[in-house]
Amino acid sequence: MKRTVFATALAGLAAAAVTAAPAHAGGGLEQSGDGGYKISVSVTITSDSGAVVPSGGTSIAVQPTCWWRLHNPDIGGNDATTPDGFQKFYDESIPLLSGHAAAGRLSMPSADEVKRVADAAKGGAKYRWYQLQCKEGVSGVKEGYTKSGGNYYGTEIGIGWAAFVDGEVPEPYVAPEDLATSLWDVAQQGLTDPAIDRNPKVSRNGGATLVNVPTWFWVTNPATALADDGKLHLTATAGNTTVTLDAQSNGVAFTSPAGSTSCSVNQAKYAYGAGASEGSACTISFDRSSAGWPVTASTTWGGTWSGNDGSGAALPEVYHSTTVNVPVVEVQVPNR
Repeated sequence: MKRTVFATALAGLAAAAVTAAPAHAGGGLEQSGDGGYKISVSVTITSDSGAVVPSGGTSIAVQPTCWWRLHNPDIGGNDATTPDGFQKFYDESIPLLSGHAAAGRLSMPSADEVKRVADAAKGGAKYRWYQLQCKEGVSGVKEGYTKSGGNYYGTEIGIGWAAFVDGEVPEPYVAPEDLATSLWDVAQQGLTDPAIDRNPKVSRNGGATLVNVPTWFWVTNPATALADDGKLHLTATAGNTTVTLDAQSNGVAFTSPAGSTSCSVNQAKYAYGAGASEGSACTISFDRSSAGWPVTASTTWGGTWSGNDGSGAALPEVYHSTTVNVPVVEVQVPNR
């Protein structure tokens, strides 16, 4: 009976060798509210972008791409995380890893490696055996986090077990593209829709502007809508992975059925005031009156990220917008 149960467990291990295994308890994993387990890696972010991401930096947690967890695969009471226990587990497992479970054999370390660890432990080395975990669909071999154990019907199987001395377990690995996605998410959380003001506003006409008079528009929250200068430069580090993100906005587009214009960051920040030059302003002229022309102010952010391994790609564009209604009236010239 024990052999049947053991063989069933090994078949599960073989399946896990082909598809990425989910996270379970152990190895510093944290239990989640739904009864499962999660693991996260602390990420340090530095910034040159002021209010969008604090210049002093911030920290977030991300799910690693691959990691090693302390896990006992033996359901028979044997502690297979210890060198002797893993040797016993290994000796019992290998004969059963054939046929539909053959992929499991490829995921196991070599007999020489298992013996080396057991012998080293007898000499006083503090080894424990760990199991490889990766996010679904991720190959630890392709990520360079483990070695290949061989090919199983076109699928490369990574070595799924490794022994490490206490304190020398490799840091969880966060792929550059995963770190870049998390970093861009942080930046997006700090970016806001543009808030706008305008001039003129004729108080006796409900704050209306005037027909054929250039109406100034400007952004009142440039720190978060435009990152002050329309540029974001962020760096995130998780373990041995570092990603740098550079994004920019070309300014603000003001669109309306009565007229549209695109303004640079400096123009969009240029507020009306005494002595202000219209030539530096962002303006729209309305050619006819209306109870309220809709005017939409929008920003588009895009850019690139690069990793310390030479990887990199374009960032998905992000749009922010706000729409206001602008009443427009004609200037009434008195009869003489």
